[in-house]
Amino acid sequence: METPQIASMHSFQVPAQPVPKTQSYPQTPPQQSDSTDRARAYKSRNKRPCDFCRYKKAACHLESQPPCELCIRYHKDCTFVESPAKRRRPNENSNENGQNALRGMRDFKQDRNGSLDSSASYMSGIAGNGAFEMQQELFDWENGIPPFQMPVGDIGSAGLVFALDPAFYDDPSMAGLNMFDPMSAQTAMAFPQMKPDSSLEAEPSPSSAASSRTPQNLALPFDLTSGEPSLDQQKSSNSTVLGLSGETDPYLLSRYRFDEHNEASFQSIRIRKMDDGAENSIPTFFSIQHNALASKAQPQEGPDILTRYRRELDSMVSDAVGRRLIRLFYRYVQPYFPVLSENDIREPSNVPTALLAAIYGHALPFCAWDEKLCVDVFAPPSADALFRIAWTACVPTFHTPSLATLQTLLLLVQRRPTNKNVSDTPFKGVMISAAVSVAQSLGLNRDPSDWPLPAWELRLRRRLSWAMFIQDKWLALNSGRMGYIQTDDWDIAMLTEADLAEQNKQPRDAQPASPVPPQDIVKLCELTTIISDILHDLYSVKATKALQNSLEATLEVAKPLRIRLTEWHHSLPPGLLTSPLTHSSPDSAARRKSSVSHELDGSGSLHLAYITAKISLFRAMLRPQSSSSNSNAISALRTGALAVAREIHDFLEHLNARELEAFWASYSRTNFTIASSFMLLLFVTSPDSEDAKECLELLCAWRALLRVKSRSCDLLNLALLKVDGVFVGGMENVVELSPAALEVWEESGKASG
Repeated sequence: METPQIASMHSFQVPAQPVPKTQSYPQTPPQQSDSTDRARAYKSRNKRPCDFCRYKKAACHLESQPPCELCIRYHKDCTFVESPAKRRRPNENSNENGQNALRGMRDFKQDRNGSLDSSASYMSGIAGNGAFEMQQELFDWENGIPPFQMPVGDIGSAGLVFALDPAFYDDPSMAGLNMFDPMSAQTAMAFPQMKPDSSLEAEPSPSSAASSRTPQNLALPFDLTSGEPSLDQQKSSNSTVLGLSGETDPYLLSRYRFDEHNEASFQSIRIRKMDDGAENSIPTFFSIQHNALASKAQPQEGPDILTRYRRELDSMVSDAVGRRLIRLFYRYVQPYFPVLSENDIREPSNVPTALLAAIYGHALPFCAWDEKLCVDVFAPPSADALFRIAWTACVPTFHTPSLATLQTLLLLVQRRPTNKNVSDTPFKGVMISAAVSVAQSLGLNRDPSDWPLPAWELRLRRRLSWAMFIQDKWLALNSGRMGYIQTDDWDIAMLTEADLAEQNKQPRDAQPASPVPPQDIVKLCELTTIISDILHDLYSVKATKALQNSLEATLEVAKPLRIRLTEWHHSLPPGLLTSPLTHSSPDSAARRKSSVSHELDGSGSLHLAYITAKISLFRAMLRPQSSSSNSNAISALRTGALAVAREIHDFLEHLNARELEAFWASYSRTNFTIASSFMLLLFVTSPDSEDAKECLELLCAWRALLRVKSRSCDLLNLALLKVDGVFVGGMENVVELSPAALEVWEESGKASG
């Protein structure tokens, strides 16, 4: 059918307007004359417009070679394939210019849609591709790109410009429906698909299909997961929680009508109701949207980048070796860092690339405990290469995050140090902040106990929430800053043993392993809440400024924290955290020698964390300077601090190979280094010779112990370097010693010169 041309459009000519200049697009020279203007003037036959500009009825601004400015702006292929459409002769006899323009608009609409009653309209296109293109254009205009205006009449000497009017595309089949009201997935399926208006829409080139096109089958429901109870099993879609102060008001959404799946459809997204806010709860809604809606999000690499990473990973680790590495992970890492689920299949092909690479990287140190890998002559893959793939394959998923994205980030943060003699770089903080941001997007800062989710997903969500909280707070303590998670925005119930019921499940063909008591993780969560309060009450900038000169105020703030820490220790199940005194008892020694099990024991991280919490309390309480009025209190504090220093020395001394080779939390290395700094502090601030001698003796014993143990455990090298640097440089030259400490140091013969 021929496309009618709007009447009287030929009677005048509008000069081409230059496209507004922006920083990211080629600039059009200022218009001087027809001879210098590179843009094709309206209806000029001197320069042929590209297909997209012809489709848009816009001036084709072409510098010299394609692409033109409009194709660059809309990320289109600048092609010259289509021929000009046949045009209907305008009505030459009409003298009523305004009526001609309106008649031309009606003819134009009728010819484009087949008839005024056609169902292939703008509004029915909410389930098809054309509406999304139009929606994207509207968004671009709202972001500062002016719409291209089309002159449609000759009224006097000026052209009549019509703005885009959605009513022009009214569809009778949508009568009575408000496009901004929610509709169920079943209602959305009742509307026909909108066919593309041109071949540009119907057959995008391969190079631009993935990056600049929304799939044509993106209809509501845009996949088969409408009604899928899991938020993490949405196939080609992703879900994010709707915040309380964002553009979508949860209290307004709570008044909307939802279908039997607790869902309502809004054009390109679905809203899932998790909690309507009854009984003093907070209304909670998730937005479920197709991943293709983020296809233009930047920064972003090519669509085949994840395929390339997968091929690289498969070339490094075969499926046979990968299955064994996954079993090693479940056996030696998962019990102490339960970030995976029982629903995670042990087949490498079913695990996302980024997560699989991180799992392989953590399992590599335990290859000696696999009955096949321990004797196989194969070149083990590089752990650095595996974690590089994990990070680079994880970053593209930030636009469409899932629980696998957070699992990967947590495993990256948990990675053992790459340089045993250097502290972590700020990049670890970057990964932590990214993990916290992803966790909050997924709603992991909210308690999901009453949400209509599968039981396995509820357990996994709670475990991931607490894994995130633990990493954030302990790494905040290590780096001397506040955590990224704010306690006011944290509402997760404490883990229970039921949440960890599957962590000791082993694959059928796995080697039997000693079960790890779930209380280990539960108690670590409880201890971390105390650490969070220690950071806030004693180590925040405002708290330190207010307390650093007042021992009385510091003791008052620290008292409830010390009580909580003591109560936590008393509540431990028998045998979960062995007292340092029992390490040297004959019974415990006999028990270690008679044990036929040489299974690795990863409980050392929890014990070390407990001692580090006590050290943190004493460091804060020892900040105020001693005076005659508080000398007794300072003396009592130093006695307690010295006892804690001996405790961590004895703890390290009795760690054996089973424990040193086992899983250690990422923050354990810095916890050992904190102990070195603590012992140095005690010595250099010694108030009398007797105290100084005792502190120096313990410091030298600690240094010697680190030298021996660090040979088999790289977690201790940084702690040793902290002490060695002071001894080698001459302590009297490096640190300002108290008179008693200086006297004892010189008497020991360790002074330089």
